[in-house]
Amino acid sequence: MSELSQSRVCGACRCCKTHARGGVRASDTCALRSDLHPCPGAAQPRSRLAQGKPAGRGKALGFVRTLRVAGLAAWLSMAQTPCAAAECGGPALPFVAIGPDLWLVPAQPGEADADNRGRVSNLVLARDGRRWWLLGSGPSPAMGRALACQARLRLGARITDVVSPWARPELVLGFAGMPPARHWAHAKVTAAMRDQCPVCVERLRTRLGAAAADLGERPVALPAHLLHGDRGRLGPFRWWLLPRAPGRWVTVWRHQASAGALAEPDVTWIAHGLLAAAPPGDGREAELALLESGLRRLQDLARPDGGRARWVGEQGGVQTGGETAEQARYWRDLLAAAAAAIDSGVAESAPPPPLPGWSAAVTGHPWHALNWQRAWRQVEARELGPDASVPPAR
Repeated sequence: MSELSQSRVCGACRCCKTHARGGVRASDTCALRSDLHPCPGAAQPRSRLAQGKPAGRGKALGFVRTLRVAGLAAWLSMAQTPCAAAECGGPALPFVAIGPDLWLVPAQPGEADADNRGRVSNLVLARDGRRWWLLGSGPSPAMGRALACQARLRLGARITDVVSPWARPELVLGFAGMPPARHWAHAKVTAAMRDQCPVCVERLRTRLGAAAADLGERPVALPAHLLHGDRGRLGPFRWWLLPRAPGRWVTVWRHQASAGALAEPDVTWIAHGLLAAAPPGDGREAELALLESGLRRLQDLARPDGGRARWVGEQGGVQTGGETAEQARYWRDLLAAAAAAIDSGVAESAPPPPLPGWSAAVTGHPWHALNWQRAWRQVEARELGPDASVPPAR
């Protein structure tokens, strides 16, 4: 990039940073100025309003409002991505508008490694009046710093509240690098973080390899604000506590958009630790029967929302169909197949048999083979009784 181009890009970034305190509404001014070029890759039309040649003040203001309603905040965040990443450090993070006052920071698929720097859990950002709520915080303090900085520059979001939905290091270690904010979690999730995170952090450090420096020396910051009971309300969300395994818990969250011009607003459910991008899903450190029952419970909870219900899982984009039922069916069929194999005398070391009703894309996935081993051991332990020896979770 030439010095002139870099100067214009940085000028646009400085403008948007200057106006970020006012949120998206204030940054409209930056977006419509003709003397500043946007970040690379984004076209910037010279509107008559920007050139100081309004076609009528009311008409121009109506145009700006129309742009905002149509998703100006999302457009601006995409246009400023390279600028925000350069100024904040870390990779450029996408903020995808998935509803009014609601954004998804999508995860990379698969396992944590040096290339994705551990960013393998979806994060959700919600605006509620003057407060900004973040579900999950990322895999490391370094990623948390980058996330908070880019959200401020691109959305005008000064994150005030962070929720840790369950004790997965890739989801909850970013808080240690964020500016001061309230840190929320259920008391049972907090206890799990206290007990499990030291071991999980070392496992994650090994997976990150060259990117392990992102974790720093003290990556674990426990929540100070605790939730109790099996359900409740917090900020713009309702929440429920569900088991993933004996002694391991997840919280699921329901966000209902303000109706505004919509007669029936969408309802977004966020189900970390239960819902995958697609079957087979990842059954590590989980009781598979509890995963199935948890997904069935989610279906019951969302039934009143009907077709307005949308879903965000651990990975993947927004889901709008019967994904919860499909994922529950996978766990049910897997456990049934394991029970049938044990009854017929098939050796545990044998490869997984075909799973009726499931494609090769599912049964050929690396997670399926690991899920099969786990299903076998859990079914065997259940049949042999409480004295059966079950290998530790992978």
